[in-house]
Amino acid sequence: MTWLGWESLGGTLTSDPAVASWSSGRLDVFGRGTDNALWHKWFQNGWSGWESLGGILTSGPAVAAWSSGRLDVFVRGTDNALWHKWYQNGWSGWESLGGILTSGPAVASWSSGRLDVFVRGTDNALWHKWFQNGWSGWESLGGVLTSDPAVASWSSGRLDVFVRGTDNALWHKWYQNGWSGWESLGGVLTSAPDVSSWAAGRLDVFVRGTDNAMWHKWYQGGWSGWESLGGILTSGPAAASWGPNRIDTFVRGTDNALWHKWWARVPTVRVHTKILTNPNVSVATVMQRMREVYGSVGVHVQHASTENLNLPTLNDVDVGTCTRGNATAEQIQLFANRNNAGPNDVVVYFVRSTVPPFNGCAAHPAGQPGAVVAQGATQWTFGHEVGHVLGLNHVSDSNRLMTGGGTANITNPPPDLIASERDTMVASPFTQDL
Repeated sequence: MTWLGWESLGGTLTSDPAVASWSSGRLDVFGRGTDNALWHKWFQNGWSGWESLGGILTSGPAVAAWSSGRLDVFVRGTDNALWHKWYQNGWSGWESLGGILTSGPAVASWSSGRLDVFVRGTDNALWHKWFQNGWSGWESLGGVLTSDPAVASWSSGRLDVFVRGTDNALWHKWYQNGWSGWESLGGVLTSAPDVSSWAAGRLDVFVRGTDNAMWHKWYQGGWSGWESLGGILTSGPAAASWGPNRIDTFVRGTDNALWHKWWARVPTVRVHTKILTNPNVSVATVMQRMREVYGSVGVHVQHASTENLNLPTLNDVDVGTCTRGNATAEQIQLFANRNNAGPNDVVVYFVRSTVPPFNGCAAHPAGQPGAVVAQGATQWTFGHEVGHVLGLNHVSDSNRLMTGGGTANITNPPPDLIASERDTMVASPFTQDL
């Protein structure tokens, strides 16, 4: 699992965004535009443009999906009441649900036909209204809020509500067979929180911190600490999950556009480095160059460990003809040094030279995936040799990473990988879904 992004999705927002997912691979994002109307953008096999859904908003929107093809959007109107618009085979008009709001709303659904809406009232307390075969009245749940609330449901009958308190910390209240009290989860918030759940017992909370970056805290058997996810936010975040181990977050950036960062399983090559002789181009540099090129086709590189090896008799290692499937006695001896490496991890050995002289060689013993890289190799050799380990062959194009003309002769750096090469890399047993 890794965080990806940020990416800009354009638009000009004047509120926090809101997002929901009604099925795997579907996201619906909403925000208030410069005309104070509700605007909508969605993802399904690619991003749509923006569409206006009208209305006059005096808050950011909130949205929930109770089933595939159903969306319910809530906003504060010019009369400070709660207003509602829904999608099911087409968009409805607006309906007023009353109340006097001093914040934007939050909404969650724990089952088809159930909606729970939360707002801050004129007394700064949390107020609750729900739909199940009809709308309830309003009930007060207490507390003193200094932000919009946020809410998620991880299973039928469970609700978790988050707010910023008067101390600017994150506060939490939950419902399961009755309402809990309030608990403080710490932090120093400069925005309203948002929360998503990808599975029963899992919550992911996002806020803007005092540095204007996005911060993340999660619950799974207990609360984590806070981690920074970077960025420069000019709004509170929005978050949704379309399935296990997938989270999509959205914020307004310094350009007032919508920005997107997501957490997902990605094809990952785990690489360990073993150093007999320090290379002329540093390990950090060649690792970064590899990440840049592999990342351009969506393959993540994880530098899992590094180790210095004192093996003077293997510092000028015999690689024979350096052909796939043929390892020399010295390669077998060298590649046996796989401390900390899993069976599908790739180990790269930095040596003084190879015999005969090559910049690198990816021939390796069966069951010990790896390569050697010589001291004088270029900044691209490391990624090139690991490419061979993953099943890539030489090509005649000197603009490509896998050029057979030598990585010193790459003509238009950074070099390219193409779609068919990505397919080969992802299909390799040495590319792991992490």
